[in-house]
Amino acid sequence: MIHYTPRCREVLLTGLVCLLLVLPGTTTFAAEIEPKPIKSEEEVLKGVRALRILAAEMKAGEPTHGVTKEAVEAQAQKILQEKLPTLKVDPKAITLLFVHVNLAGYQSRLGYHGNLSVELKRPSMILVGKDFPDSPIQEYRVTLATVWAQSIIFTGEVFAPTAVRKAVDGVLERFIADFRKANP
Repeated sequence: MIHYTPRCREVLLTGLVCLLLVLPGTTTFAAEIEPKPIKSEEEVLKGVRALRILAAEMKAGEPTHGVTKEAVEAQAQKILQEKLPTLKVDPKAITLLFVHVNLAGYQSRLGYHGNLSVELKRPSMILVGKDFPDSPIQEYRVTLATVWAQSIIFTGEVFAPTAVRKAVDGVLERFIADFRKANP
């Protein structure tokens, strides 16, 4: 379960408000567009040109083992800039790459275990009322929806930041491979 901090909620809501301001008249325009189903996992990444990286705040009182929100964001940005130079990483982008790290020590001198999840959230349209093929659409709603997600569990003995960097590298390698398939 992902716990959004007040700052994360503020950023998500700001992005949503920006999207709604940028897309005036969307309901009229959207009603005229023929919806096309997404047929592959990679297709949800098609056309992404820019994104914002946001790492979850490390919770006070929980073990961080030297891992910081800023370090996780910097590592993700470094990887994307090196391996996907055409993808713009911009703090004003609406599309969001959300990185969440959880660490727990099982004995402080012997090691730790953790979970890393990465989600790509894109502006998406919800067809309210369209629960069955013949159901009429009552209204269109816009939100940021998770369209791509990966998660791994890792363990380590001494230096957690190294393990977290390797985990971020591994998950983002999967993202980069899927991104390249969708955007040849």
